[in-house]
Amino acid sequence: MKISAYGVHVLTAVGAALGLWSIILIYDGYYQHALWVLALSVFIDSIDGTLARAFDITKEAPKIDGALMDNIIDFVTWTIAPLFWAYAAMLIPLWVVMICAICSILGFSNTRAKTSDDFFLGFPSYWNIVVLYLFLLDLPLTFSSAVLLLFAAATLIPVKFIYPTKTVHFKTLTILLGSLFFLQLLLLLYLFDESPPLLIYSSFLFPVYYFGLSFYLNVKKVET
Repeated sequence: MKISAYGVHVLTAVGAALGLWSIILIYDGYYQHALWVLALSVFIDSIDGTLARAFDITKEAPKIDGALMDNIIDFVTWTIAPLFWAYAAMLIPLWVVMICAICSILGFSNTRAKTSDDFFLGFPSYWNIVVLYLFLLDLPLTFSSAVLLLFAAATLIPVKFIYPTKTVHFKTLTILLGSLFFLQLLLLLYLFDESPPLLIYSSFLFPVYYFGLSFYLNVKKVET
């Protein structure tokens, strides 16, 4: 069990290497390849928590703080790398991405960033998805910058956003729509700047559902 538990830690740690790799790819101008690497890091991030609980890593591998490592890697792969991508590939002003980074690290450092009833408090820095859509929609630079700043502000507001794999309310539907969304994202990454409008706009189903359900649960003040 100890070997398996430490193996889960190693799997999580691979995310750090992928984050570094994506930044190098961005620096070298391989923007589409960088997004593929980040997608792989997202896949690892989506399964390592389940594996950690299955192998009881807090008991079997207590010398490594898995939660701390996961947060550090998430900050690199969900914030630093995609914001660098936006700066390099979309020419988003440096000051805009810097503000986004500052807001995100404050969000990550919030002791209540993940609430006891399995929600995120504030926008959970899904910058990978935000910058991908801004790129695919080919929005004006000023408008894209404004959208990024809006999401940056949202990371600091005391509003709950659903945790797709944990929030119990409508969990089955969330996972079902989320899985479909992930497949759509893979197709968008494959087609990249040749993605048809129908695919782009139909993939908005899950984001609309995500924000809509989060808003609904906040208004209803649903507790677990």
